[in-house]
Amino acid sequence: MLKISITMLKYGSFILFLISISLCQAQNRDQSNWIDFGSSHSSKWLQIAPGKMGPNALPVPKLDYARVGTKSKLETGAHFHFMPGDTAINSHFSWYWNIAPGRAAVEIWGQPSETFRMTNDIRDERQIFYDDEGWTTQIGDLYISTFIQIIEQHRFLPDLTISYTHKTTTGSNYHARYTDAALDYYCFALGRSFFFENPFIDEIRIAAMAGFYVWQVNKVEMAQDEGPVVIAALQIRKQNWNIFNEFGGYSGYDAYNHLNNVYGEGSVQGHNDPLIYRLRLEKTGQRFNFSAEYQTGFRDYRYQTFRLGVSYNITPQNFLNQN
Repeated sequence: MLKISITMLKYGSFILFLISISLCQAQNRDQSNWIDFGSSHSSKWLQIAPGKMGPNALPVPKLDYARVGTKSKLETGAHFHFMPGDTAINSHFSWYWNIAPGRAAVEIWGQPSETFRMTNDIRDERQIFYDDEGWTTQIGDLYISTFIQIIEQHRFLPDLTISYTHKTTTGSNYHARYTDAALDYYCFALGRSFFFENPFIDEIRIAAMAGFYVWQVNKVEMAQDEGPVVIAALQIRKQNWNIFNEFGGYSGYDAYNHLNNVYGEGSVQGHNDPLIYRLRLEKTGQRFNFSAEYQTGFRDYRYQTFRLGVSYNITPQNFLNQN
């Protein structure tokens, strides 16, 4: 009995030793010049802003090109993100349900998982409490979007849609990859197509989106950051091949700016005005669509992002053909 107790004591001491090492792991870096952004948790060191978090934390909205469409579809894919000191790959899924073809649709989408690796230099820059643990996998965020077709293109009138997107809090801010807080944006989009009969181009579509972007931060005195979102786009189509070009972003009002009064003028920058460019190549088919996309940032988005996706069109004709 004494031998068993001694053995258990040894194992217990060893486990306590490992726990103490893990608790001290985050304190290997100098935090003396870190800024307290709010809350009483280790997340108080985080600045909840797109330029200070992972590539999926506060994304620039997707553009619907002012078309709800008539098809429902299931989509899956992989997204790759690169910047000095930070590499990530995340899975992607989307269920676009056209509840009233040509009139209204609901989309449930997000990142089921993200696997990443950040150096301690990047963790210091972003004030991430925990040290580099090697390649790490986390659950991502879940979004719900709704789209309504208000006007269809007719003579001098363009297509017009309105949309609303809400982000849930499934993603953790443990490594500043996600905000672990709510996000909403409200937008309207305009689009108009011009058709041609030549060997190179069948359609050119000009589109734009404008709206309002709101996200929760961790500073109690300033519970949220917010600002306008604007995106301009150009689509070129030849038969079932499409090229999409998008340029735009959103701009917050600097929810943390008042901290300059505490830490000194210029100590806190906004990092909340992302400006990006997207280029996407898409091949559509009766049942399957394939896409490849590149995204880069000009401000507050430092990643080079590559996205690959495949989607399955769900239409009554597809089910009838299978039967």
